[in-house]
Amino acid sequence: MTSLINKLNNGFELVFDNYTILRHTDTDPAFYIGDKDLTITMKKGEFKIADKTVFTPCSLISVSDNQVTFDTFTIDLKEDTHTTLIFNSLSHPIQVKLLATKEEKIYGLGEHFTHLNLRGHHVKNWVEEHITRKQIYNKIIRRLLHIKPKKWPFEDYKTYFKTPSFISSSHYFCHMETSSYGVFDFTHDTYHQFTCLGPLESITFHKRHSLLELSGALCQFKGITPRLPSWVYDGMILGIQGGTKVVDDITQRMRDNDVKISAIWAQDWCGEIHTYFGKQVFWNWEHDALLYPDLKTYIKQWDSKDIKFLGYINPYLSQNGNLFKVAKENNYLVTNQDGSVFLTQATSFKFGIIDLTNQEAYNWFKTIIKSNLLDLGMMGWMADFGEYLPTDCILSQGDAETLHNQWPDLWIKLNREVFEENNLLSKALFFNRAGYSNNTKYSTLIWNGDQHVDFTDDFGMRSALRAQLSLAFSGVGISHSDIGGYTTVPGIKRSKILYLRWLEMNTFTPILRSHEGNRPTSNIQPYSDTETIQATAKFSRIYSLLKPYLIAVEKAYQAHGYPMVRPLFLHYNIHREDGFLLGKDLIIYPALDKAQTSVTVDLPKGEWIHLFTGNCYSKGTFTISCPIGTPAVFYNASSQHSQTFKTIANVINQY
Repeated sequence: MTSLINKLNNGFELVFDNYTILRHTDTDPAFYIGDKDLTITMKKGEFKIADKTVFTPCSLISVSDNQVTFDTFTIDLKEDTHTTLIFNSLSHPIQVKLLATKEEKIYGLGEHFTHLNLRGHHVKNWVEEHITRKQIYNKIIRRLLHIKPKKWPFEDYKTYFKTPSFISSSHYFCHMETSSYGVFDFTHDTYHQFTCLGPLESITFHKRHSLLELSGALCQFKGITPRLPSWVYDGMILGIQGGTKVVDDITQRMRDNDVKISAIWAQDWCGEIHTYFGKQVFWNWEHDALLYPDLKTYIKQWDSKDIKFLGYINPYLSQNGNLFKVAKENNYLVTNQDGSVFLTQATSFKFGIIDLTNQEAYNWFKTIIKSNLLDLGMMGWMADFGEYLPTDCILSQGDAETLHNQWPDLWIKLNREVFEENNLLSKALFFNRAGYSNNTKYSTLIWNGDQHVDFTDDFGMRSALRAQLSLAFSGVGISHSDIGGYTTVPGIKRSKILYLRWLEMNTFTPILRSHEGNRPTSNIQPYSDTETIQATAKFSRIYSLLKPYLIAVEKAYQAHGYPMVRPLFLHYNIHREDGFLLGKDLIIYPALDKAQTSVTVDLPKGEWIHLFTGNCYSKGTFTISCPIGTPAVFYNASSQHSQTFKTIANVINQY
């Protein structure tokens, strides 16, 4: 990659691969320095941010071929496979302007649920819960009054997974190396602006000829996750809970009805509590022998039937649990200024946060996972949360505000080390929702967090699809969502049609996993009745038959970084957010509305065969009937995997 710092009469410009990315002059500065005035507070995991920082233009001192000197810092140009600007002696907040065009589109910056193209928006660089209590209460009230739920402005939405990296339709990606709070501003016609309120180490640019190549290059730059265990593709990961007998009975009933099950995921293995929010896990990471008697024996029995057992854990400890007492006695928890344990509240119970900067605490928690989860026979777990670190707590090492965004990565790094130390990579599986810039270096799988059990565009099924597409532009190659969503609140519960439609969609994603939700008895489940069981059997079988194709698509991710789930326009000139690609040979247009009986699809050049009807289509726009059980899924007739698709089509005809 050829990069140049070109000196101008009153400034300089940066050019890489014949593309001018920034230009700084006395009359139109690209760099501004700030006097920090930032306040961040947290309550029950929700953050309020007040930024009053004032910025002034930087004074340029000198320019050379590979260095720019300002009055308060210098920038060195480093060139290898990427173009990197390295900031030296920068101790203040900074604003940076990049050149832009009015027609340009911007993608990435982590997981976003309401917009794929970020042009025209401000995007915060801060990891936090996806939804606020205010938004939930508003939705509940409107639903109870039979009023359409309010759609909030994009800037009001938050996200679990954030990364300071974006992809431009001008065929470059940009990565800001910082862990600090900041804002990306894409509202201007001629420039993009990034405000960083803490240390900015570097900015890296990379150019490719296509968005597919760019998304792959960004995945490789951020870190490729390990190959998934082969058993994952053998069937669905069935989310069930309630104790040993309940789990075994449901598993056997589903198997008797030909449901393909690769694993049981029982999040309440360590106990359950009941709060106003519903049924929640008891955050004490010890086996609850009363709820799950003989669990170790049952795990062995399930394993003999090729069914793995997965659990749940997060980096917090309930104040009412045994492990909290141990951690408190050994100073393993983050504290207040006075040295007392910093307690955070989740729904109606309080918990402490493991101090992951304390090496003794870090190692102790790894031991807990090894002895309490792995020794029980688990082959993985949901590694939940990580986004709740308050900015005013005291850590063993470092500053909480600076480390907040890195915290979920540090939590996932701990899980990864457990896997590596026990030779479990590509044999077992943990999945997380919260993440930042280095997450894919450590994670084995991402999931999209807690969607509502409805079809809504901002918090429901449609948002889950957009979340996966946005992650594909953020360095994340493999992700998935809970079938049917998670969050049930008054006025909202999972209907049968929602479960069936979400099942149809997720069958054509990398992972097929269900979740009972926070109120299991209020929600339709895979095992609820004959119709849901038969549908689960049908689509879990389709998913298992997709295994050769899924493995091939995953290999493309491993080799080139290409995301498994892709926006349609990565391969074809189809700019829609209500459809997606699995690899390049399967096009899926899921039914994303409750009353939907048909979908309008755009198909590219070539011969495309409807997987469920066998009808053949060429390039064009078509209205396709999509009754329950017959989603609009098309495969490329010229695909080298066409035989796999034909086999699936033959199986579909049996139902």
